[in-house]
Amino acid sequence: MGFPKSVISFGVLAAAASANASILGYEGISYIVNDGSTGYRYSVMDVYVKCSGQFDKCVNFYGQNLAGKTSWVTTTKNGVANANNASTATNGAPWVHSDGTGWMPNSAANSNAWDSFVTIGARSQTEAQTSSAITADPYFVNGNSPGAGTVQGGYNSTGFYVGAGWYTASPLYIGDLAGSYADKKMLLGRFTIDISSCLATDVITMQMHGQVTFKVNGTSAGGGTTTQPTFTMNATYLVPSPGALALVGLAGLVSRRRKV
Repeated sequence: MGFPKSVISFGVLAAAASANASILGYEGISYIVNDGSTGYRYSVMDVYVKCSGQFDKCVNFYGQNLAGKTSWVTTTKNGVANANNASTATNGAPWVHSDGTGWMPNSAANSNAWDSFVTIGARSQTEAQTSSAITADPYFVNGNSPGAGTVQGGYNSTGFYVGAGWYTASPLYIGDLAGSYADKKMLLGRFTIDISSCLATDVITMQMHGQVTFKVNGTSAGGGTTTQPTFTMNATYLVPSPGALALVGLAGLVSRRRKV
């Protein structure tokens, strides 16, 4: 039996709202995954952009320049934040990956429900790796680093493209279209923390800020209007008390016994 999901919804992306009606907003969905093979507990945050059009699609997530259009994806634990250019998480809330994998989708981790990865639409790591061909941009410093605990961003010699970014190398792939999913939500990434040793009083949040390039209001996979909204979100991870998790496990045990 799983822990209930917590849906954190945010308003319509301001930069896009006046340009089109296709981007409805964005949300983070946090839930708990217990890894029975290791005994570890993970709090997972899936980040989505909500769309309304069948052929709406996202091409990339990125930073742009030093004039406030940077990108970052960071954690804050009990008020202590990581820097968006840090190679390690110093606040005790690093993101976690399956052994040998990093931020780019990896089919080897496809069956792992908690593995952290970035994507643009495709929700399966195998699909995101192959058909969607998710790729780190040059300023995603540790995008291909196994076990990266942060999203480390960089910039070029003139200060442009500050912060990490990723994109789909196959923007016409059907799995990158909002209409491929009943909820018309585009997944931007899964960001997981280990809460095995966390206290119920710990407050852990993630901050995600950047720009996205969207094609919206189209009537075919290649059509639509280009829009490049900026958004900022702050979402809180589920960190239940050990007692609450024990009750979830007990409920699952009782449920199985009733079937016998």
